Amino acid sequence: MNIFAILNNLYTNKKSDWIAGLEDTDIQPYLIQRWLCMNDRLRTHTRWLDKYVFHLTPKMYLSLAWSIIPKSEKAPFVKYITQIKSENEYDFLLQRVRHHMNLSDNDFETNKHRLINAIKADPENWFAFYGIEKKLWKKYNLDFNKMKGPEKEAETSLFSGWG
Repeated sequence: MNIFAILNNLYTNKKSDWIAGLEDTDIQPYLIQRWLCMNDRLRTHTRWLDKYVFHLTPKMYLSLAWSIIPKSEKAPFVKYITQIKSENEYDFLLQRVRHHMNLSDNDFETNKHRLINAIKADPENWFAFYGIEKKLWKKYNLDFNKMKGPEKEAETSLFSGWG
């Protein structure tokens, strides 16, 4: 029996005799738990079931899951959860800033737009401070000679009157 048939029985079957017909090798508690976690209606149930995924035998876990899941006419459609990937043009720099400032997830998300605005206002200093590669300087049409910083420009200006 595949995992989707097991999930269907967990949601719909009001009798538990189908569990006795399964072999332990057919039951994969971790995968079942993973699919159950994606259902928002079962959030509290699956949080409680989380404690038993690795400690109970597969049939015991399945009977416990069957006993606490509310039964319905048909199994609900549950969208597979994927990580949201937000691509930003300055991600390469934002990761360095985040590491440098030791920002947590919430702090970073709260201040992300401020950081982007600051980078857009003065990209050369940000790129120079974090040592961004030359190809990215060219991509953003920035002068790579500013990577040398104001110290180098000051040195050349000091000696420019000689000679």
